[in-house]
Amino acid sequence: MHSSLRPRLEEFFLALLWLIGAGLWGYFGYHGYQQNLFATTDFNLAGFVISFFLICLSVYGLRYSLSVFRRLWPNAPGWTETGASLVLGLVLVCGFLFSLFTVTFCVIHLIADDISNLVFAWGVAACLGIFALAFVQLRAAFRIAGPFMNWPWLYETDGQPAKEGLKGLLLKMTGRNLVPLRADEYLHGPLLLENDSQSMQVEEKEAGSNRRQGLEKTLVAHGGFHINTLGFTANGGTIFAVSDGGTVHFQSNGRKGTMFPPELKFWEWRNGRVQTAALGESQTFLTSHYRTPPTLQNYRFLVPGGGNKFAWVLPREISVGNWNTNGVQQLKLEEDFPLKGWNGFNPLAFNPEGSRLAWATPDGKTRLWNLETDQVQPLRAYPVTPAAGEENRVWGLVFSPDGTRVATLGGSGILLQNVYTGWRWFKTLDPRREQLGAFVFNNSGFEMALGMQVASDAIHYSLSNRKGRNGSGTPGVNGNGEYSRAGDQPDELVPVVRIWDLREDRYLDLPAGNVPIRGLAYSSDNRQLAGVDEAGILRVWDMPPEGVTIRSPRLRVQLDLGLTGRKVVVAFSPDMAYMVCATDNRILIWNVARLSQEARV
Repeated sequence: MHSSLRPRLEEFFLALLWLIGAGLWGYFGYHGYQQNLFATTDFNLAGFVISFFLICLSVYGLRYSLSVFRRLWPNAPGWTETGASLVLGLVLVCGFLFSLFTVTFCVIHLIADDISNLVFAWGVAACLGIFALAFVQLRAAFRIAGPFMNWPWLYETDGQPAKEGLKGLLLKMTGRNLVPLRADEYLHGPLLLENDSQSMQVEEKEAGSNRRQGLEKTLVAHGGFHINTLGFTANGGTIFAVSDGGTVHFQSNGRKGTMFPPELKFWEWRNGRVQTAALGESQTFLTSHYRTPPTLQNYRFLVPGGGNKFAWVLPREISVGNWNTNGVQQLKLEEDFPLKGWNGFNPLAFNPEGSRLAWATPDGKTRLWNLETDQVQPLRAYPVTPAAGEENRVWGLVFSPDGTRVATLGGSGILLQNVYTGWRWFKTLDPRREQLGAFVFNNSGFEMALGMQVASDAIHYSLSNRKGRNGSGTPGVNGNGEYSRAGDQPDELVPVVRIWDLREDRYLDLPAGNVPIRGLAYSSDNRQLAGVDEAGILRVWDMPPEGVTIRSPRLRVQLDLGLTGRKVVVAFSPDMAYMVCATDNRILIWNVARLSQEARV
């Protein structure tokens, strides 16, 4: 996976300055190095070392400028990257030898010449610095040449990974996990953000009969922007939205398709600036009957809500990169697992800090990858019936906000477990009477909100588990006098939002319209809960403080957002003044205070 973004204008001019500087530094460095190298009596140690570093700086500037200029060719053949890697590796090996020669020459003059103690100490420090630089260059050369070094004698000893001796030393120097890389698997970063002129920001007018209540601004993105991660940055002024890619748009009655790559968008909504980073390019292909080629299927792009990492996931391979560095970790899996769970859920997730990645297979196996120690540990398996259908197997996984617990979800119920202590708890659901459609932890991690469809005679309207206001099995008006669903048949599945207190295993159900809930979000103080259903109806509930059982949540806002879709993402701003919703290729910002006034129930 490679970043195909063209350089920004300011980056282009910076590369141009580096190129000019590289020429000047190379000129003075070469002449100073040559004069001192062949000097017989007037050798200048300081000038010799400074000339050496000028030459190194010139090579670095030339490398940086060429790497920027190379991206001006967006559809360059694959051999250009291979050739560039080989040339860079050769230059680094030459730099390693050049550094060793320089430090040897300096040591000879330190011993042979009559110099002061101060100059001797300075010269020893310079030699140590050059010696360290030599091994940094050698290590970088091994990392670059790694994809082309799939030699068994280097990586294995009697079929086992080499850990000692020369082989082990080389592997440690390359920083590798005893697994040879291929050139087409190596990720390069950081990903560059480009100003996005194709995504269109729409200002909502204050007047007019078609004005939607509480709506501030709308962003209409281009391409196949189907969002799976959405949120505000800490200051609330920027919205980040991530699409996982894989969205195909078909044309010509299904004979032509376009696959859009994953995208990360930053929308500074107060000043209208939008920036986008894309992994790869859009790919157009010929097909028939709306079919997608297998080579373009089964991948996913994942970003933790508060971390600086990203994951590129294939059915048998996970690659985790860092936005700020070139570091990449890769993990090979023994068996395939689906990247998109049943009914739009994700069977894999980062913890909030981005230091751990967990995933679950359809047959219940759950794994946790500690990215800091590069260790994979098994978690408690989800109980799956061997003959169960797809909807009854594992199809979702989520971390608690503090990162200590993992919730694994499937048709049989919800498995909670602590990743540190091993504590676990399984909540059974009857798939014929309780069907899960959305879930979210509150920000303390002690409650979960579940979007569900529940049999009408199994609805609980209070934490004391009373089924109705009069204690009967027929849903009536709940304790707050909110609206109810009259005339439900016992076998009918009713959409509800279930508030589940994890500390005491108690829950209550909130009526939620006529269609399943697809998106849920808590405010940062846990006092508001927002839910959006498939019909695009937004509901906001006032939530009581945690532990208060005498007061039930109260429906405060109900509004038609004008959005429809099987997956709707919703999030509150950190100051709880705004709320953002997204589906398909639109992102909408809502003013919470105006919603409370204009769309009050």
